[in-house]
Amino acid sequence: MSGDKPKLSIMSLEDEGFMAILKKVRISIGWTSLLGLTVVCFSLLLSSETLAKTFYVSDTTLEAIFRSGPGTSHRIIAALPAGTRVNLLNKENGWSMVGLPDGRTGWTLERYLSDRPPWRFTAERRAKEKKQLESQISEIESSSRELKEANERLEKQLGAQGKELEVTRQEYDAFRKGAANYIGLQKAHEKLASELPELKAKTAEAQKVHDKLQSRANMRWFLYGAGTLVLGWILGIVMGSRRKRRSSEIHR
Repeated sequence: MSGDKPKLSIMSLEDEGFMAILKKVRISIGWTSLLGLTVVCFSLLLSSETLAKTFYVSDTTLEAIFRSGPGTSHRIIAALPAGTRVNLLNKENGWSMVGLPDGRTGWTLERYLSDRPPWRFTAERRAKEKKQLESQISEIESSSRELKEANERLEKQLGAQGKELEVTRQEYDAFRKGAANYIGLQKAHEKLASELPELKAKTAEAQKVHDKLQSRANMRWFLYGAGTLVLGWILGIVMGSRRKRRSSEIHR
């Protein structure tokens, strides 16, 4: 019994070592498979990106023949002029399968394709862009001049408005002073208005007194006139009687 125990412990140690080695091998195989799968996926991704890339018909030829298959024996679909943009779909023995913007697909020689637009088209595009920029610069300069003129007009208007504002301020100050005087006049008016009934009553009373005095004066003048007439009449009678006496004395 005592001899069996060490044997069992040795076998268990050997089994544990084998399992550890097997585990390491499995881990190594797993990492290798994962790395390989990553490389394959990355290669496919690069391939798909390359195939999906936009190409142009090169300016090394006037036209690129567009066929139904990869070879000169296949039917000609169209002739693609230099500068035509295509999407690369596949490659086979020096031929490239491409897609046109209108949806058609076909094959053309790989050497007629370029990953950049032809220099002639690039130069034309640059010249067109230059003209557009020059036109934009001209418009900007014209707008700048107009803005400068508008700014000058605004400055003049601002100066004129500043002068008008100063005149308005002076008028306002004068109006405020006049308003203070107006308030004083209004108070004096209100005071006179409150005293007006009393003044009207006094005026009416004075008018009555004046009317009485006037009637008395008129009566007095009437009496004076009447007395003068009576006196004159009496004097006339007296003088007439005296004349008669004198004439009778003379005739005697």
